[in-house]
Amino acid sequence: MGATAEWRSGWHLVGLTAVGITCAPTTLPVYSIGVFVGPFQQAFGWGRGEIQTAILFSTGLGVVCAPLAGWMVRRLGLRMTILPGLCGLAASLALASAMTGALWQLYAVYALMSLLGAGAGAVGWTSLLAERFFQARGLALGLGLSGTGLCAVLMPQIASQAMALWGWRGAYLALAAFTFLCVFPLCLAMLPYRKDVKPMHSAENGETVPGQSLHAATRSLRFWLLGVSTACIYLAIGGIIPNLVPALADKGMSDGDISSVLAAFGIAIVAGRIGIGALVDRYWGPAVAACALVPASCACLVLDGSSAVLFSIIAAAALGAAAGMELDVLGFLTARYFGLKDFPRIYARAYIFVAAAAGTAPLAFGHIYDLSRSYHLPFVISAALLAAGAAGLLSLGRYPGHQQCKGRR
Repeated sequence: MGATAEWRSGWHLVGLTAVGITCAPTTLPVYSIGVFVGPFQQAFGWGRGEIQTAILFSTGLGVVCAPLAGWMVRRLGLRMTILPGLCGLAASLALASAMTGALWQLYAVYALMSLLGAGAGAVGWTSLLAERFFQARGLALGLGLSGTGLCAVLMPQIASQAMALWGWRGAYLALAAFTFLCVFPLCLAMLPYRKDVKPMHSAENGETVPGQSLHAATRSLRFWLLGVSTACIYLAIGGIIPNLVPALADKGMSDGDISSVLAAFGIAIVAGRIGIGALVDRYWGPAVAACALVPASCACLVLDGSSAVLFSIIAAAALGAAAGMELDVLGFLTARYFGLKDFPRIYARAYIFVAAAAGTAPLAFGHIYDLSRSYHLPFVISAALLAAGAAGLLSLGRYPGHQQCKGRR
């Protein structure tokens, strides 16, 4: 089946993924927590660092939750994985509105968001698109997972508007209502039933789904190269993002200049996700990823050594392009190298590397800054990590024979 036919039959699932991923337990808590920092400081006297540590519980627990989600997709299907996950996330958000001031309550509810909402995370949505697209898989993943950008814009707005009307407790209830009353019904209506989910490239000929088992994949060198390479990328990007604004402020940039740099970063995330997604459908995926990672590595050194606004904008755009493609490339390469036979569980195991890196990077980079009182070392480490990630991906080699597409390697 060609790319046009794939889009004709599956475009609505790409749109559904873009909406559904806004309520993933690894995106909604991360992008909305900034709105609650001020009110929590006033209401409970918590420090900023104490509040931000809650993200460690919602993202770091992905190490446990990702394999669980992969098992659920394989055994129960997408509907019975994603729909309960959305309900669990909504319940956890509603429970957050009942906090009384004990810091452990904050950490507990954010841990619950990850545990109860695990089914609504990236594993399920990536599996949905990987199974329905082959010729256009990269672009489909890029467009679908670009919903994280929608989350970054939409969730803080919902929370802040609700907070202005009903306080921080009302803001959590508004996020819960959006998840349960808006996204859940849409998924209930549009998610395919298990009997309707057929890999598009094998359904035509009645072939069995090609690929490796979880056991075979995790025992291969390629799996570990892919996981470690992706972790290097996430350590760099995940460490830089929360520290970019203070790093630019330390260079003496005005708020307006910093906003321009952040705008370039945000636009590049979306452009990188879509552009690189389209390119990996045509060319060897690791080479495409490396072409984004090498400029991003150089950009870290530019941000470290230059205070010029124009150079910082260009460097931020290069970083944004790399930040926009990492999760899409992980899903694409997992499907290409290991096939769809056991994709949900293999991708979930690979996602453990991402969750571990995303959970530890901000704290690690903040600790390095506290010790050195400078962002020089974090930027240099990020440059090295991105270069290492590119080298690791390039070492993956050619796609296996069952994953070739019209002779492309």
